[in-house]
Amino acid sequence: MMKEVIQITRYEKVDDDFNTIINLHKLISKGTTVDGHLIYFDANFPFFFKNVIRNKTTNFVSVLKINNVLSGFIHFKLFENTIFLNNICLNESCQGKGIGKHFLKESLNLSYDGSQKIFELDVFLSNHKALKWYLSLGLEIQKKSTWKSIARDSNKLNIENISDIYFLKDNNGFDSIYYENNKVATIVNNRTILVHDLLILERISSQTYTIITNQDVKDLSVSHYQFIVLEISARMNGKIKDVFNNLNETNAYYL
Repeated sequence: MMKEVIQITRYEKVDDDFNTIINLHKLISKGTTVDGHLIYFDANFPFFFKNVIRNKTTNFVSVLKINNVLSGFIHFKLFENTIFLNNICLNESCQGKGIGKHFLKESLNLSYDGSQKIFELDVFLSNHKALKWYLSLGLEIQKKSTWKSIARDSNKLNIENISDIYFLKDNNGFDSIYYENNKVATIVNNRTILVHDLLILERISSQTYTIITNQDVKDLSVSHYQFIVLEISARMNGKIKDVFNNLNETNAYYL
């Protein structure tokens, strides 16, 4: 049997593999209750991700090819003191073989410039395999966010204030809702509203859109709203030197 040839390189310009990378993003939320509702499913996402690739100062995208076939990608956001793992995704046929561990290690080697001290990421707690892997790398949960769908009685909408919101594309190309010159929500494929500021809830109807937020809703009146918990995500981080050490452990748990 021919040995697999694995290549890991930085992805620096849009080419024939671009659409494959876009489609791989849709695997990220597979099996969760927010599947289909995140920006990866929006028709404007390719425009956004092209800008990510072009912005090499704050973004680092690496790709995995096996026998010259694109099989995975990693997207890091680069900060002064932190490498943030925005996304890692492999073809399902590559998962559970230790390829993800090798991919992450080599991608970190390519992106690490010696100045960053912290490695950070977000993960859905329902993704038990990924959570176990990140814990094995020495990461710890720092905080949790609850993703909820929100329904509101349309009869209780603040009709007078609907006129003070407006719709525009944001700088990333996504259809968005603005209030007082601030972006308060992102519209995904004209079916989901991802709410970033709860002020908007008085001005939109859940009869038209699926409304989802990970904001704290403790101050909202339960008599006006119905909440359904969808997912819980965790922000995790740890020392980047510990992540490197754990990735080099031959018996470490792998994805």
